[in-house]
Amino acid sequence: MQANRDNRHASREAPKRQRRPMLSIAIAVLILAGGAYWLIPGGQDRPQQPAAQRAEPVAPAPTIPPAPAPQAAIREAPDIPERLEPEPAVAPPEPAPAPTPEELDQRLRAVLAETGLDVPSALKPAVSAPYLLDRGVSSMDQVARGLVPQRTLNIARPRGAFASRRQGQRYFLDPAGYRRYDTLTQAISSLPVSTLAGLFQTLRPQLRTTYASLGYPVEAMDNTLIAALDAIIEAPTQQQPPELVSKGALWAYRDADLESRSDLQKQLLRAGPDNTRRLQEWALALRAALLDTP
Repeated sequence: MQANRDNRHASREAPKRQRRPMLSIAIAVLILAGGAYWLIPGGQDRPQQPAAQRAEPVAPAPTIPPAPAPQAAIREAPDIPERLEPEPAVAPPEPAPAPTPEELDQRLRAVLAETGLDVPSALKPAVSAPYLLDRGVSSMDQVARGLVPQRTLNIARPRGAFASRRQGQRYFLDPAGYRRYDTLTQAISSLPVSTLAGLFQTLRPQLRTTYASLGYPVEAMDNTLIAALDAIIEAPTQQQPPELVSKGALWAYRDADLESRSDLQKQLLRAGPDNTRRLQEWALALRAALLDTP
């Protein structure tokens, strides 16, 4: 999909090049999309209800229906250039029968181990869960649309309850709650972007197929990944804790601009400005690595 976002993040576009199907390693995409995992809300903004502290159950397959067409942010995101591969010396062999989901998951974990990528312990539950490719692509799609992929990830929610602080008759987000997200922020931002960008190129054919199964045009897959990173990069940060207002059993942001933000970006506010900026720096570096692939 062609796009006009060259001036937004100093990215560049490259023409599509020859594709070479390779062994799918969808674990990497789960990790890319998992940049939003740590944003899973604890307690749905309920000030007195403690958050869950165990891993979420994994559904047999993603069930979240996609939008009927890619959103504007996805359509406008730049293409990720493809790696130029040399011409094969001989004709490629006939493709083998498609593996079962269990076989595919085993292969993906084996290939990930061969890359030497050290998956942090906070992210390992996602790697051990089944349907890696489907969950990864579905999570990527949700993040690009500003959603929090609660149903497609298998990682424990941040410990502790949502924290607010009262000052007179007003309520604010309690900065002490930012610490709930420190471990997950460290886990995500420690992943090497060059390795992840290479893994994306390797599994691009399988990603396209899975993305198309959601009902989207296959050529929009790479734009969706860039749009997902942009959703994190463009999230607002606020040094002073934002003010809250009660909406029944839930909290809302008093600032109309903050409250109008996507679910994903409102969750980023809970992590605090330091954690958000750390994630944004990592997302910017990964974006550049993807768009600069030779």
